[in-house]
Amino acid sequence: MQLTEEMREIMEEEDARKAEYQALAAKIMTFARDQIMVSMRFLDRALFRMPMIPTDTVETYGVNGRVIYFQAEHVLRSFRQEPNRCTRAFLHMILHCIFSHPFQYEKMEREYWDFACDVAVEQSILDLRLADTRLDADTKREKLLKQFAEEVPALTAERVYRFLKDHPERAGEWLASAGLFVQDDHIHWIPPKEVDAADRTGDTITMDTRTAMMGCHEADTGEEGEDQVEDLEEALVGQSQDDWADVSQHAKLDLETFSREQGFGAGSLLRNLKEALREKYDYGAFLKRFAVLGEEMHINDEEFDYVYYTYGLQLYGNLPLVEPLEYRENKRIREFVIAIDTSGSCQGATVEKFLRKTYDILKNTESYFRRVNIHIIQCDSKIQRDVKVTSDEEFDAYMQDVELSGFGGTDFRPVFAYVDEMIARHEFQDLRGLIYFTDGQGTFPERMPDYETAFVFIEEGYTIPEVPSWAIRLVLGEDEI
Repeated sequence: MQLTEEMREIMEEEDARKAEYQALAAKIMTFARDQIMVSMRFLDRALFRMPMIPTDTVETYGVNGRVIYFQAEHVLRSFRQEPNRCTRAFLHMILHCIFSHPFQYEKMEREYWDFACDVAVEQSILDLRLADTRLDADTKREKLLKQFAEEVPALTAERVYRFLKDHPERAGEWLASAGLFVQDDHIHWIPPKEVDAADRTGDTITMDTRTAMMGCHEADTGEEGEDQVEDLEEALVGQSQDDWADVSQHAKLDLETFSREQGFGAGSLLRNLKEALREKYDYGAFLKRFAVLGEEMHINDEEFDYVYYTYGLQLYGNLPLVEPLEYRENKRIREFVIAIDTSGSCQGATVEKFLRKTYDILKNTESYFRRVNIHIIQCDSKIQRDVKVTSDEEFDAYMQDVELSGFGGTDFRPVFAYVDEMIARHEFQDLRGLIYFTDGQGTFPERMPDYETAFVFIEEGYTIPEVPSWAIRLVLGEDEI
């Protein structure tokens, strides 16, 4: 009996000490949030969006877009060692959310994505040069980030991830430094449905891991815990990825104004925000904008009249009164111009990927006539090469050995003048579309052409210019090509 009483006292003391730690850690987390708010008021919606919950399911910190989790003893220990660590970790988690990093976890190779997200966030924080987030190890981080930037000029999560996927031989060297950029635990990014899937397959999941994956903490048991969960769920109504997109858009607009007023070093932060907010495009659907109505020799079952056809067979034996139509109206790309800017960054593999993607869409979706009139024009400040393609075979032959010419300056006007000359010579009967693949650093024509025009840019860290009002501006990621 005495032992039981002593154990109860010990447990009560442990609970009291734990509650004291959690309360003190919560004050430190609130102080960290307020510090960030003072320096970066454009993050107001993001900073006060999520409740902060103590937990033992992470060793440090965690966030999932709905809740910020923290391990109380770690917060106290970190604050004692280096007070700015908590502020840095808090900002690190907020940037993960406004960059949409947790919401893409399901479809990514997680070791690469974890590292890429941490690098992007740390680069953005270091660019801000805030005294309240400066840490002793930042000099080493800055040295490594400078080395990374030599291979990936714009260190967004998407581009770092793509680099690691495309260069597995370099991935090991990059990942060796992962610990230097980690500020939080990403276990809360794992979709809850994976817990159920693991249960169905018989995989072993510890209670702490299950709790973390479901986004709850170990104290969420019992009567008091159930009330806390209900209160938390009520507080989280409407907290979705789409809502975070609105928060990110608000932060971007405020940041652009704030950085101009304060001379803020927000280049990396803005770049990551633009990447998170960039609309994804279906290049195949876009290409179909250039489809034109035309006749294709093909039996048109929809307009075939079986009444007269069968009546003729009955009346005359094997002589139908009405033959089926041997053509039908279809949307097909028939006449088309693809202009390739061979200057600047538009060289080599990127151009080949674009041509191959365009060709595959045309071929695999049957989106053009059997006999076509497609001109592939290479140009810089003048026309370098024009190849006419009229069939699959000619397109295949061209793609077998794509040879680029030029590599001088960029002027868009010669292409439009050249196409106008071809129209005057009746090279085209009904040209409806021209796609200009370029880095954008050139002179645009002043006059609107008679055919629809699109300028396609690859987002690779370069400034994407505005295009004339009569043209379509399409910005694609390299993964979309």
